[in-house]
Amino acid sequence: MPLGDGSSVPATIAACAHHTVTLAVCGLELAGVSDRALVLHRWKRRANALAPADDALRYARHNGWIGPAHAERIVATHLGIANLELPPLYVRGVRAAQPPPDARRLRVAGRGVTLDPRELSRYPRLEVLECADITLRSLDFPPALRALRLARIATPVDLREIARLPLRALALEEMRELRGVGVLAGWESLEQLEMLGCWQLTLDEVMPLAETRNLLRAEIDIGGRRKNAELYKRANWAYPWPFECLELLSARRDAQLARNG
Repeated sequence: MPLGDGSSVPATIAACAHHTVTLAVCGLELAGVSDRALVLHRWKRRANALAPADDALRYARHNGWIGPAHAERIVATHLGIANLELPPLYVRGVRAAQPPPDARRLRVAGRGVTLDPRELSRYPRLEVLECADITLRSLDFPPALRALRLARIATPVDLREIARLPLRALALEEMRELRGVGVLAGWESLEQLEMLGCWQLTLDEVMPLAETRNLLRAEIDIGGRRKNAELYKRANWAYPWPFECLELLSARRDAQLARNG
């Protein structure tokens, strides 16, 4: 099972059910894990199934299903690599309170809302930004951003204009006016990528991403199971965590790079 920092831990299939498996990993028993991780070759299958220990700590969501990324975060939290709880995002809207000047996370959302990213210079510590269902007046995002999510943006977005940012995580959802996708393959700081509902893209446009070594976690949906499966066969990413969690992941990776010189 990949942990998102380039390392992995052995996990054993202890039981199988319809579209779910029970995994024994690091003294934990994860029940009801979606088998998408196995079907799409994100995790390696093991030949032998071993029964979990009696004292294994058991996790199961109320609906009896755990997504692959959620399962990985449970194990990473258990090993001290990440935090299972997501930090809150401040929400900007008509009824929302103005975020404090030292805000590190900000969400700007709502139909009819217009944002000029240059206005965000009032938040010098801003690292995580989410924009959804809004209109952008420019693409001049704060240079300190480490994670950016854009969803259903009404105006065209050219990734070549934001590739200068030292982003570790980029999430794009239903971006019909998305341009400059080729720049993603050479984005050196980028470790996690989500591209959901980007059905206008072709397989040739995204295939170079399968060979990008900087990407540790990714999920790409360009529409059509055949196209997605063809991409995943060539890639070895893990499923992405919600992009707000990247701070802890990046801190650990930075420490490893420092130790390695």
